[in-house]
Amino acid sequence: MVIADEATQAALAVLARADAAQFEVMEALKHLDHSSTEFRSLKLGLAANITVDLLATYLRRHAYLAGVRLQVAKGTYDDLLGDVQAHAGVDLLLILPFFDNLQPSWESQIGALEDGAWASAQADYLHRLALALDAAQGIGQVLLCSAHLLNVLVPADSAQQRALDSFNQGLGALAADQVQVKLVDMAGLLSQFGARHAFDARFYFRAKAPYTAGFVDALAEQVGRATRGFGSHFYKVLVLDCDNTLWGGIVGEDGIGGLKLDRHSFPGNVFWTVQQQFKALERQGVLLCLNSKNNPADVDEVLLTHPDMVLRDAQILCKQVNWLDKPSNLRALSEQLNLGLDSFVFVDDSAFEIEAVREQLPQVRVFQVPKALQDYPALVRDEIAPLFGVGSSKGSSSNKTQQYRALAQASELQAGFASQQDYLQSLQLAVTLQRDATAQVARITELMAKSNQFNLSTRRLAAGEVQALMARSDALVYSFSVSDRLAEHGLTGVLITEDEGDAVVVHSFLMSCRVIGRGIEFAVWRAVCADALARGKRWLRAAYHPTAKNAQVADFYDRLGLPRLAQASDGSRSYEANLAAVQLADSEWVELRNA
Repeated sequence: MVIADEATQAALAVLARADAAQFEVMEALKHLDHSSTEFRSLKLGLAANITVDLLATYLRRHAYLAGVRLQVAKGTYDDLLGDVQAHAGVDLLLILPFFDNLQPSWESQIGALEDGAWASAQADYLHRLALALDAAQGIGQVLLCSAHLLNVLVPADSAQQRALDSFNQGLGALAADQVQVKLVDMAGLLSQFGARHAFDARFYFRAKAPYTAGFVDALAEQVGRATRGFGSHFYKVLVLDCDNTLWGGIVGEDGIGGLKLDRHSFPGNVFWTVQQQFKALERQGVLLCLNSKNNPADVDEVLLTHPDMVLRDAQILCKQVNWLDKPSNLRALSEQLNLGLDSFVFVDDSAFEIEAVREQLPQVRVFQVPKALQDYPALVRDEIAPLFGVGSSKGSSSNKTQQYRALAQASELQAGFASQQDYLQSLQLAVTLQRDATAQVARITELMAKSNQFNLSTRRLAAGEVQALMARSDALVYSFSVSDRLAEHGLTGVLITEDEGDAVVVHSFLMSCRVIGRGIEFAVWRAVCADALARGKRWLRAAYHPTAKNAQVADFYDRLGLPRLAQASDGSRSYEANLAAVQLADSEWVELRNA
């Protein structure tokens, strides 16, 4: 969270206003650019075949709102490969192909060509794009905008539409080949915004700048969502109120039979629809919890017996159903899940409850059910779901609800053992280790972005950067999956090393909080040391870099058994060990497997 002075807060408030005029936005940006307030820095490169100066302005607007000071490199007009090469070293790359400008007035040309005669011209752009994406593999994340028609009123069977469909298929195929490339749906955004308000023919023909300021702002906001607020938020938990949030009515007053959930009539069909949306989010890895002022038995009865309930106990991970205040219940959920409140999103119909959470727990993202109830599904679709980044990973997604339930079951079982080690041995823990597993890049990147507590360096790498490390002969990216007799926990840890002379240096070591404290953090070093010795290395070097959230691992390398070299005033610690002589802590109850 950015801590800002009053003037900076005022400038951010201007940027947050939906009705802020362009000159107001630019004045606010000018102030923020010179503000001493600390923002996270990020660099984005633009590559487009149209003029994108205004897009750079609005990208910076939405970046500041996410706590990021964004530097935008605009590139050269219609020089795709040259732009990508010039943008080497940026954190993000945005590629925007404007269909009508592939060649001058391309849509009009297509209408005068024989069917299919346009293919070679479009193939030329796609070939240049393929070369550009190959050159961009070292860039952390690439956003590729799909194409749309300037004349949106052409018939569906027109030559223009067929050409556009063919072009977008080519874009999609190229994006699918690169794990760090994500498509941005321009046609959907245009449809939502409205073509009549999106285009400005005057500036398109005079300066190749086709879009209005309003549409450019909407596109910049879409980019912010696609990048999870330019990498500033990673939400995991969606907490829901019950009465007039999951269903219409108050169960304690109206009874189960009086609740509004009928899918065929208003307003029940609205609540039934949003429950379908919440269920889809849960299937994609979002953790669903309840926070409701209610009698627990009443809520349990609705979940169990109401015929129109979409969500059941199987989808709800934790419930805080009682008469305590909502902020206290959110704190309890945070402790129960061992997850920070900054990974929580809370939805409630009451303005009183929303304001209480906003005031007491500002790190929690809050949403109020709209007064115009028909707008509720759009709120979930357009505002809530994008916060979780679901549906965008090209890696596999496991059932997070079941995994967290297994953790709760493990806690209950632990009470029956005389010692922690006896309990851990009973779990039949196994760690499957992979080296440079390119198929796991998406999940590795996600884990590096989300892991805060057990993270020794807290380096955030994007997919392209992970791929680049895997391609190097002097680096190794270890990823490991954990299983026990209770559950498959999936890929839950990453350890990256780099060779420097006769030493192997730890670049990153991090694990999901779901598997901390089981000895896994010690077992994986058997393989790291063995690999280093096999490459002829003599020394193992590592460092701990403190953050606001990783204090629990400040002494990890001490506990591992590495001799400490130094400790800086900020709490950073450096370590070095002779590989041939060092005796590292181990966990013999953990079976280490090579994939």
